Amino acid sequence: MAMQRQDCLDVSRAETFPLNGGTAPGVIARTLTVELKTGGQHLVLEVPAGWHCPRGCNAASLDLYVLEGQVQIDDQSFATGAYTYIPAGMAYGPVVSATGAKVLVFTDRPYVFEASAETRAGTNLDRYVPHTDTWKRPWVDPMKDIVKKSTWVDPRTGKEARPPGVLTKALRKDDGTKEVVALTVLSPGFVDPGTEHHPHNECLYLIAGDCYIGLTYDHKREDFKENLVLHKDFYIGRPPGIRHGPVCTQNGALFLIYLSDYYTGIYSDVDDWETRVGNYFASERYR
Repeated sequence: MAMQRQDCLDVSRAETFPLNGGTAPGVIARTLTVELKTGGQHLVLEVPAGWHCPRGCNAASLDLYVLEGQVQIDDQSFATGAYTYIPAGMAYGPVVSATGAKVLVFTDRPYVFEASAETRAGTNLDRYVPHTDTWKRPWVDPMKDIVKKSTWVDPRTGKEARPPGVLTKALRKDDGTKEVVALTVLSPGFVDPGTEHHPHNECLYLIAGDCYIGLTYDHKREDFKENLVLHKDFYIGRPPGIRHGPVCTQNGALFLIYLSDYYTGIYSDVDDWETRVGNYFASERYR
């Protein structure tokens, strides 16, 4: 079940449309990518000040992360950096935004809301992740958090690892679907010198910072791109098998990521990585 590929999407330029599916009118949505078999969507929702939606449930499960502003769900305030996961069929709300908000949403099928006071029969409430203030979560080693396998080998230890300078905060690790939603940070000056690809979908939203990707291509090298630069509010959607790298950042990068399985990274060397990375660092474009 592959995601539609997006290599370097400037979300501010994505086409807007009124959010449908039964939600109260007024919300503008931008599509980032779509899961080609299930119809699952990655969206950014622009919620106007004063918006109100009644209590209800959705046909889709929802990962919600507040990028900007504030919304209130039931009696809980979700400010910038707040996260929740609402399984399909679970009643929630009302939802109100006094100030307006920008919300990143991942769904597992098309977004269809229905006003209802009651949770639907058969809903798996054990999957619910309540309000999470992500700022209070500690950063941890990704090898101990979200990584199932990495073929990158630390030259100091001879063991599989990730290049130093990466930390993560897992917000949802679903033992049933194997999905992972996490925050990932790259430290200023971080360099991953090779390319890697994954046997699962990998989607990333750049919340803050900068990121350079030297090469991006499919296994047949039929869709080949070079020297991609991501800024704040850029998005990547990768189906399985898309090679990407080397990767670096000048001032650091904060991503919210979605994986359709626990992280598996298959690494390959890039002969000219030093030239590519060096040229990006020499650009001083973010200093």
